[in-house]
Amino acid sequence: MPVFDENGNQVNTDEEFPKMKDPEEGGEGFRPPQKKQFPVLPAILGIVALVLAVVAVVFFLKANTLEQEVEILKKMKAQLATSEVRIQDLVRENQKAKAELSQTKAELDSMKAKNQALEDQLAKKKAPPATKKAPAQADKKPAPKKPAPKKP
Repeated sequence: MPVFDENGNQVNTDEEFPKMKDPEEGGEGFRPPQKKQFPVLPAILGIVALVLAVVAVVFFLKANTLEQEVEILKKMKAQLATSEVRIQDLVRENQKAKAELSQTKAELDSMKAKNQALEDQLAKKKAPPATKKAPAQADKKPAPKKPAPKKP
C-alpha cells in the first residue's frame, strides 16, 4: 500500500520515516491556521434552549405548588362537608328540643288553666256567703264627716 506525505506526494517505503516539512521553515506550502469564527447560530440556539429550560422549571414549580394547594382545598372541602353534617344534626336536635319545650310549655299552660279552674271552684264552694256580704258593704259609702265648728 502506498504511503503519501502531507503534500500528497508518494513516499518511498524503503526509508524508515517519510520526510515532513518543518513548521518553522517558511515554505510556500505552509499557511498559518485560520481562526475559526464564533458559531453564532448554535450560541443563539443554546441561549434559547436555556431560557426555555428555565421557563419550564418555573412552570413545573408553579404546577407543583398548585397541586399542593388543590390537595389542601380538597382536605378543607372534606372538613367543611363533615362540619355541615354536624351542623345539620345539631339543628335537628335543636328543633326536637324546641318541639319538646313547646309541648311542655303547652302542658304547663293547660295545667295552670286546670289549676286556676279548680281554685275558682274551691273559692266558690267556700266563699259564697262571704262574697255576698262583701258587695253589700262595698255599696255603702261612709257618711261624710261634718266639719268641726270653728271656735271664736
